[in-house]
Amino acid sequence: MADLLSNPYTLLLLGDIVALFLYYAMHLSFYVMREFFKKHRILVFMIYALTVLSFFYANTLGVIYINMIASYLAFLIPLFICYKVNNIRGIIYFIFYLAAQSVIEVSITFYVQGVQSMDMVKINYDFMNPQSYGIILSLQIIVVRVICLFGNKDKDKRLDKEILPYVVLPIATIIILVIDGNRYLRGEEYNLSQYTELMVVLVAINILVFGFLEKHTRLMKMEIEARQNESKLQSDAVIMEIATKAMRERLAISESIMQQDRAMRHDRRHFEALLQTLLQDGKTQEALDCLNERLKQEPHSVKRYCENTTLNAAITHYLSMAEKENIKVNISANIPVNLNVDEMQLAIVISNLIENAIHACEKVPESERRIDITARYKSQLLFEITNSCAEEVKLDEEGHPFNTEEEHGIGTRSVLNFINQTDSEIRYIAEEKTFKVRMLIN
Repeated sequence: MADLLSNPYTLLLLGDIVALFLYYAMHLSFYVMREFFKKHRILVFMIYALTVLSFFYANTLGVIYINMIASYLAFLIPLFICYKVNNIRGIIYFIFYLAAQSVIEVSITFYVQGVQSMDMVKINYDFMNPQSYGIILSLQIIVVRVICLFGNKDKDKRLDKEILPYVVLPIATIIILVIDGNRYLRGEEYNLSQYTELMVVLVAINILVFGFLEKHTRLMKMEIEARQNESKLQSDAVIMEIATKAMRERLAISESIMQQDRAMRHDRRHFEALLQTLLQDGKTQEALDCLNERLKQEPHSVKRYCENTTLNAAITHYLSMAEKENIKVNISANIPVNLNVDEMQLAIVISNLIENAIHACEKVPESERRIDITARYKSQLLFEITNSCAEEVKLDEEGHPFNTEEEHGIGTRSVLNFINQTDSEIRYIAEEKTFKVRMLIN
């Protein structure tokens, strides 16, 4: 075993295997593997294995610049083949790692004389030894572990754009390392201890900047989230204002119809007396004309589903829409006049839920269209809507329905805002051809 490890190319191959394993760890930390490769892990192994062999072959040439290019490709090729590269965060961290790796290798090998070259940029591997190489690999593992542990994994392109300028430092570190290293390798008068000290300082600066980068990233993330929340609140306020305005218009129409109905009932006694007189006098045609005229003036009556006027108007409006779509509706509602929540907001929520149920029913054959509404009040209001649907509704991780189509999901968000504001509860139940929403309103 000792003889095997004493062979510099064995150490080189071992180092390349460790390097690819570290690249693999960074790939998994900052990116999601493509579905195809998740199902065919053997292909992932083969890609990394071929990359190791190619990396090893490039390194055996002993040319510094080829080694550096091979390092970049060994990281990027498996990444773009096997993973969804939807941000540059992991690549930025890789550049930091390259800077640290380069400084570690040069500093330690110069210090212990483990790798030495006097022929421009050619590397002579005959001086490699297990001790120095073991130290190098151990430090590289620590660096990658720190990056994977503390590196920000949020996939946000805005954050990527903000932190992109930070990549200048590790790139500058690598450039300084190459330029000053070549001066030493060419035999120019150069202080090796100062060179090593410079490398150590550069590592320290890179570590500090990396820490500052992560702190800055977290602050930017908090600021972006705050702006998103503010924008969301403004959007919700606009949506609520539009919905409230529409609901007020419906209520005004309903109230107008009810006032007309009361007025007609008020003078119905006089009309009935007139009709009786005409019939007693044998004026049948005049009585019929008078009755027809009366019927023309008679407003359509407003159905009374519950005692609460606001909610009754909302239910009436949307159930009339359901009837036009030939949807069979069964309703049993017991909602009192006075509630402990904002009636207008509750009416908007119920309107959204019924409207969603109508849209779902429109996608199924008319003979299968059905909406069942139940409302029961006893210290709390239990409201439940069950409707038929063409296929099982998809729910997100929190159990809420979601839709990827543009401009969809606004109603669901409005419902959730109401639930959160009133500290109420909501549950969505998705079955094969049935969808149910159950609310418990405090």
